[in-house]
Amino acid sequence: MSAEQIPQGAEVSIFSKNEKKARAAIAKLNLKPVKGITRVTFKKKGNQIYAIENPDVYKSAAGTFIVFGEAKLEDFAQRLQQAQAQAQAQGINPVEGTHDQSSIQADFQAAANANAAKIQEEEDPNEVVDESGLKPEDIELIVEQTGASRAKAVKALRAHDSDLVNAIMELSS
Repeated sequence: MSAEQIPQGAEVSIFSKNEKKARAAIAKLNLKPVKGITRVTFKKKGNQIYAIENPDVYKSAAGTFIVFGEAKLEDFAQRLQQAQAQAQAQGINPVEGTHDQSSIQADFQAAANANAAKIQEEEDPNEVVDESGLKPEDIELIVEQTGASRAKAVKALRAHDSDLVNAIMELSS
């Protein structure tokens, strides 16, 4: 069936060949679909936020999630303008009804500072960690991805026999 033959307003998903293969592999892994999730967001370094609207979400028995959907870069300035326009249309004072861009950035900075303070509290500055046998780029990658200290990254890598994925998962939870 081609795209022209699909009735207007019908809820139909057309998957690429690679996506079909990935979905078939997931079916073999006995992952369970998670219903009711309408939006998934991911925060990257530099306060970039990626959002996936109406994703297909699957969960493993171990608690790992797999998300299918189109990730789009979230633009706070645009969202702010839309919220202000909507508030004005409803007769609400836009300053009281929404946050301005500087307060959103301040919230992000406060969260980052709290995270940095938490890391500093948990670390022992005099602790020396043996990094022998580990690749420095692996340690840097884990520190960058999780925001954990270098010592924690080394400990996680050692605990998981230099497995990057499991070390990152441990420090991210």
